[in-house]
Amino acid sequence: MKFNRSKKIFAHIDCDSFFAECEIFRNPKLKNEYVLVWWDIIIACNYKTKALWIKTGTPVWEAKRILNDKWVFLWVDHEYYTFISDKLMLYLRENTLSLEPFSIDEAFCEITWLAELYKLSLENYVKKLQLDILKIIWVPVSIWVSNTRIKAKIFSKINKPFWVYISLDYEKDKGIFTKLPLSIVPFIWRKTQEKFKYTCNNVYDFIKLWYWKLKEKIWKNATDLRLELVWVNAFVVKKSPNAKSISRWRSFNHHITNNKTFLKTQLMTNFNILYEEFITKDFELKTISIFLRDKSMFTHMFNVNLADYTYIRNDILKVVLFLFESNFDESILYRSTGVVFSNFRSYKPYQTSIFDKPLRDKTNNLQLVKTINTLNQKYGTHKLSFGDELLGKGFGVKVGIRK
Repeated sequence: MKFNRSKKIFAHIDCDSFFAECEIFRNPKLKNEYVLVWWDIIIACNYKTKALWIKTGTPVWEAKRILNDKWVFLWVDHEYYTFISDKLMLYLRENTLSLEPFSIDEAFCEITWLAELYKLSLENYVKKLQLDILKIIWVPVSIWVSNTRIKAKIFSKINKPFWVYISLDYEKDKGIFTKLPLSIVPFIWRKTQEKFKYTCNNVYDFIKLWYWKLKEKIWKNATDLRLELVWVNAFVVKKSPNAKSISRWRSFNHHITNNKTFLKTQLMTNFNILYEEFITKDFELKTISIFLRDKSMFTHMFNVNLADYTYIRNDILKVVLFLFESNFDESILYRSTGVVFSNFRSYKPYQTSIFDKPLRDKTNNLQLVKTINTLNQKYGTHKLSFGDELLGKGFGVKVGIRK
């Protein structure tokens, strides 16, 4: 079977230390500090910190030991990072031929004839794109360019930060592939690597395998990856559907406890933040879960599948509190709590019957929470929130200003 070599040019754009750089953008005074973003473990850190061999997954206590009190620890803020990511993706969508987001901080973009449009060499065009992103979004990115997406992704392991690398030469690629392990190829997981440990010492060995033998031995996606490595466009980034679940959690490592009131307060804070995000998406849900993570990092997960879809806050809140009251164990010390909403569908107004609550009450409820969300966006995150009687029998809702 004959395959046509790609004539397109793709850029893999990857943010450098994205979470840490977002925090530095928010507070420029942190630029020359050891910046670490954490949640139970180190989630991200800037390159000054990485130079000391601290990386994602490093325990917090170990990072503190290495840095000897010369550090700035910041709690992970997914809402803010998503905001910056959305700005970046919007810019790329408007300034490249196509955009395929790959994660919150990286994407594939087609740039086939854009260098010619700007009357620049490909290298100068890519450097211009890199500098424009830094100037407009204020986040440094590294860019790797090749004729297929997977090749561009593989080259992203070559160097960082603020790096530009272009490879459109097949012979040059072969020389690089002989030095790269098979594990560097996206979607080649450990079990697959085990199957090839005696035949593939590197990426170049993998692309020399016979196409049909490869397809027979493992799965079709592996053959697509091989085609990408020999200049054939065969891989398409799947567009993300609506989220299957959303969650919010809160860790309190400095206060590991079995205090029921404290834990319930933390759980309610998670619930309020999550519900505010959920209601603005015009979803209904059918599955509600909570988790309690104990001192040993074991996660206790509990859930309820409702008889019907709902978006009514009180109904969901009752389930969250029921799950907590039913499963809390005072003999266990807990380090974090969380709430998860899943099993969504788009909200569908329906005709009420004499057995239902009036439709206008449901509509008013939806308008209320959306109004609260709008005010929070204008005056500050979570300034306005629902108030609940945590220890009382009732689940009435009131609105109050959080100081």
